[in-house]
This record gives sequence, C-alpha cells and structure tokens, in this order.
Amino acid sequence: MLEKDESIVELLARLSMDERGWVIEDHWNADLMAVGIAHPSDRRRLVYVSTFGKENGRYDYACEVPTGPEPADFATSDSGEDVEYRALLAAMERHLHP
Repeated sequence: MLEKDESIVELLARLSMDERGWVIEDHWNADLMAVGIAHPSDRRRLVYVSTFGKENGRYDYACEVPTGPEPADFATSDSGEDVEYRALLAAMERHLHP
C-alpha cells in the first residue's frame, strides 16, 4: 500500500495510470508529498511530481533521464513549477512515451 499524502493519492487516481501503462517508481518513500512515475519499459526515465506547499490541483514536476549506470546518474530534461493538472499531464505524456 502506498503511504502518501492525499494530494498524491488523488493525483495517481486521476492519472488513470493502468490505462496509460505507467507505474510508480518511487525513490522518495519518506516524502509523503512526492512520487515518481515511469513507463515500465524504462523505469529510469521518470517524472518526479511534488505537491509540497501547493494549492489543491497544482504541482511541481521534473522529467528525469538517465545519464549513466548508477541510479543517481540522471539529468532533468524538463521541469515546471506550480502548474495545473493539464500542463503536468502534457509533460508526462511527452516524457513517458514508450
């Protein structure tokens, strides 16, 4: 069971992740207001989403791509601060294509 803030739980439900084929790839278990989402074919290419300090329905995100073999080897290819759901979803769809 995923232990996250209600804002993250609501976002995950709204994303219809099963239908999109996305999976949770959460490297931030202790951060209850953040989650990582990836495509199962490339779990290191993910979108980190945070709701910390945001009004309901607003998000910060960072699209991450691997740059080396270690989990900490990544670069941010796109990001947004205080964006609405539609902007977040558009960024995720661009970044998480199979």
